[in-house]
Amino acid sequence: LVISGAAIDSRKVKIGDLFFALPGEQVDGHDFLQQAATNGAVAAVVKDDYSGEPFGLELLRVADVREALQGIARQMLEQRSSKVIAITGSIGKTTTKEFLATLLGGSFRVFASPRSYNSQLTVPLSILMADGDEDIHILEMGMTHEGQIEKLVSIAPPDIALLTKVAIQHACNFLDGISGIAREKGMIFSHPKTTLGIVDYETHHLDEIVKVGDCPKRTFSMVSKKADDYLELIPGGVRIFAKGEEPMEIRLNLPMKEIYHNFLAAVVVARSLELPWSVIQERARLLKLPPMRFEQIEKQGILFINDAYNANPDAMKAAIENLPKPQSGKKRIGVLGEMDALGMYSEGGHALVAEVALEYLDQLICLGSRCEVMQKIWHREKKPVMLCQSREEVEEQLKKCVEPGDVVLLKGCRACGLDRIVDIF
Repeated sequence: LVISGAAIDSRKVKIGDLFFALPGEQVDGHDFLQQAATNGAVAAVVKDDYSGEPFGLELLRVADVREALQGIARQMLEQRSSKVIAITGSIGKTTTKEFLATLLGGSFRVFASPRSYNSQLTVPLSILMADGDEDIHILEMGMTHEGQIEKLVSIAPPDIALLTKVAIQHACNFLDGISGIAREKGMIFSHPKTTLGIVDYETHHLDEIVKVGDCPKRTFSMVSKKADDYLELIPGGVRIFAKGEEPMEIRLNLPMKEIYHNFLAAVVVARSLELPWSVIQERARLLKLPPMRFEQIEKQGILFINDAYNANPDAMKAAIENLPKPQSGKKRIGVLGEMDALGMYSEGGHALVAEVALEYLDQLICLGSRCEVMQKIWHREKKPVMLCQSREEVEEQLKKCVEPGDVVLLKGCRACGLDRIVDIF
């Protein structure tokens, strides 16, 4: 039996794949074995009590399909000689991963997990998708609940671990709020295999985070020169001050300050792998942002800023503050969806965004009941605001007010689907 890949979604199965029939809250992968077989799967991992049709598939029976996926990924990684770089954080994981893959790609054989594959299922799936002969695996590690980072680290122990930034994300699942989020994110440094931990100098609860694990920690910052690596913006690029080295200038043009923070994080990892500065300078010209990360799209004379992948108060604030100026006499319109999973920070987080938006935006269209506080704040200041309960209503209101020359920011939690609004123009 020759297996050439793996899949957990029957719709994405390719010829030669091993299909993992995962049980889910809404659907059960065992119900899609026929579709997996039709699409080219040669085998499937199923629960040991599955009694249905095999549909021509070689069935591998296990007690727990999820544990089997994670266990196989762990074993495959153990058999490889590649270094593992793990990236976590509330903001910037995917962008940092893509930047790092670009910087390293000319000097190493690199596998980077696709898109935002960072969950308990997609991290092991990423490992199975790699060829296996790479020098470096770059893996995102995300979490929504306590214990998930530690689990991912046990599946893919990192040689180098990076924590980009801790922010208010998934706070509804942590009774102690940002403290719990920081504690969980810090577990990225907990494995004894990890030889270096890299962390944002300004992140919440840094003092506690740097104590996790035995690996030495290296800090980076765009604010404090006390960090081991400090980046300052200069005309046409950046200047990086790395501890023990001469300052290095790199030509670079990115759309917002926070994305330079992701670049700095990637550079620190690259330098820890002894990538020469000359290579970093050359490869920096090739950097591209992932989709829906401050993506600029012009349609019908309107500039849309599609930053709709996800949202938390810090990311919302950064996007609003970095919006390009509209054409003379035109508007900056914020189409902002609610931020889910903020828990105890929900009302305060939405209020903060509304206050920041007052300074930078001319008009506000909100989506979702959590945005009621934003509407109240804008009403208080007598600025034009509309609270909508569906994306269709948002589209209707936007069509009424937007004009050529305007700049429109699209940002909200993933469930809002605000990126689709661009398609109606």
